Amino acid sequence: MKLLLRFRWVAVVLFIGLLSFAPSLWAQDEDELEELGQEEVKCEPDTIITGYEKFKSDTVSEQQIAIWYSFGQEDYKYKHYEKAIPYFWKVAMNDRTGKFKVVYSKLADCYYRLGKPDSTLLAAYAGLKRFPNYARLHFWAGFVHDRLGQIKCAIPHYEFMVKKYPNQKEYWSKLAYLYYKVDDPKAIEAQQKVVELDPKDLEAGRLLAEIMSHFGEDPLKALEDLFKKDPSNVENAMRFGKEAYNAGEYEKAIEAFKAVLKVDPKNTTALEYLGRSYEGLSRYTDAIRTYKQILKIEPKNVKIMSLIASVYAVMNDFTSAMVYVNKAKRIDPKNGLPYMVAAEVYESAVT
Repeated sequence: MKLLLRFRWVAVVLFIGLLSFAPSLWAQDEDELEELGQEEVKCEPDTIITGYEKFKSDTVSEQQIAIWYSFGQEDYKYKHYEKAIPYFWKVAMNDRTGKFKVVYSKLADCYYRLGKPDSTLLAAYAGLKRFPNYARLHFWAGFVHDRLGQIKCAIPHYEFMVKKYPNQKEYWSKLAYLYYKVDDPKAIEAQQKVVELDPKDLEAGRLLAEIMSHFGEDPLKALEDLFKKDPSNVENAMRFGKEAYNAGEYEKAIEAFKAVLKVDPKNTTALEYLGRSYEGLSRYTDAIRTYKQILKIEPKNVKIMSLIASVYAVMNDFTSAMVYVNKAKRIDPKNGLPYMVAAEVYESAVT
């Protein structure tokens, strides 16, 4: 009688690792932006009108641009974001060489801190129009789209980030999460990259297995790799053992459940799966011995008594089978399981 195993996706905020990347973004309380459901939106505006175009002039000197930048930076440093914004836009409108392209990122930061996500995106896309390979702006666009629930808009920007920084685990983590949110199987490849970059990250390995299972892939190899990295991790060992058992890989299941019991000798779930795995290999004596260990911990466990009776019946030891059936009936007369097993015992005995 197989036990069913169902993985569920744990809503993990994979993006936490990015805290180390944005220089000043992360003091912002994330609750200030309401996360919305996914919706079909136009990601990039057709036209970008900031209201500061009137300050653009071909006669503005490099020195004047530097002065504006200095004024804006001073206000930005002291968190006077409203005051910093006009200076930064003046710089953006008149910087003909790209020397001050960082102002677009600073504008995005200012708007985000002021709780204006649409303006944050406007600044990011204005900068990307001039500097399409500027990674910091792709980060801003991807981050804000994600926060607004505009997952499909966020994905291209994180795809850019992983191409730009292929060894940066946090970007791959976020991309895997985004792919998963839109039910794109590319989540598997992205999460495999996370595991490859940090083999010691057990949570990443667990997520890979769950993503693979979600998309109909066999997660057994990923779970086995995770188990091998740390056999003392009970949760991972249980997950691998159950998946191996359900796949009929009883030897692997036994290895996993024994690892659980080495850490937690009274884990009755692991003992039951271990016994069932022995049954799967026709190691009936080992199965009975294992089930009896459970009865030492839970002496009134009717289900385990019924399992023992079933195994004895398979071994043609019908007398012992009925001993355990009758014990189970006395403990719980209203439980139908012992009666079902009794019927099986009688049937086996007469055939």
